[in-house]
Amino acid sequence: MDRLNFYKSFYENELKKKEDLDKSINIPILIISIIFGTLSFIGKEINYDCLNKIDYVIISLIVLAFILLCVGIYRVIITYNNGIKGYEYEVLGSNKDFENYRVELNEFYSGNEEETKTHFYESIIMRIIECVDLNTELNIYRTYQLFLAKKYIIISLILSFMTYMTYLIKHLL
Repeated sequence: MDRLNFYKSFYENELKKKEDLDKSINIPILIISIIFGTLSFIGKEINYDCLNKIDYVIISLIVLAFILLCVGIYRVIITYNNGIKGYEYEVLGSNKDFENYRVELNEFYSGNEEETKTHFYESIIMRIIECVDLNTELNIYRTYQLFLAKKYIIISLILSFMTYMTYLIKHLL
């Protein structure tokens, strides 16, 4: 495989990872919705006028689960769009820009087609490498944020389950 295709495959892989990361937040958002609905239902069912010990346990679990859920939501937002900033992935450039650069090189090398071709080829490879490195850093950061989001959502899911089980025990006693 020649160098250009080798680095180009890395560039395409990083753009694919970007798309996959954009799609990967759908399940965490679904789980967040389920947790929020469950906790809201249980919280609404508590009689706040007459609280007993098990109600305090339920309220504590709800508060803790909501806090962790908020952290998970924050991480999902960072994963998806870095808040309101967005992510700036590097792109290679337009074909017009590349052709203009090739023409400039050809003029610089006084029409020496072989020299123009060599320098143009090397500059494209270097541009691809720069793009891949920057895009890889973004994807690694976003992947880590997604990992953190899932971690907090899973803990919140466990706490929600514990809350629901406590709620059921309260109603069975």
